[in-house]
Amino acid sequence: MLARKVIKAKILELRRAKNILPEREYRGYQRYIHGDKTVQLHSATRQQAERYLWKLKDQNGGLIKEGKEYPLILRNDVYKANTKLTPYWINIPVAGQRGGIKLPIGVSSQIPEGAKTRETKLIRKKAEAGTYT
Repeated sequence: MLARKVIKAKILELRRAKNILPEREYRGYQRYIHGDKTVQLHSATRQQAERYLWKLKDQNGGLIKEGKEYPLILRNDVYKANTKLTPYWINIPVAGQRGGIKLPIGVSSQIPEGAKTRETKLIRKKAEAGTYT
């Protein structure tokens, strides 16, 4: 049996230029979830949005609450550990940016060596633009 542990992390302060791309992807994801299929998204973000819409369909008949922000679910390979600048980084795929954007994160507790990431969710804290957990 595998152990399960939820580790909360916060994207550390960003320069204005580095904040624009993940904010644009997050807003685009929200629009996509709420029915705007024309929005420009990274292909991985679009695929995760489709998976999440299927999950919502199974859970509550596909009811999307107007004005509600849903978590941006990222692939399981988005975080990196033990870099020279900071212990942990997250790589967010964004449309038009090859390789995505790498952002430093602070974690609530250490991530055990050899741990596998199952799911990463990006949630905007208190609906403040540019502040994510």
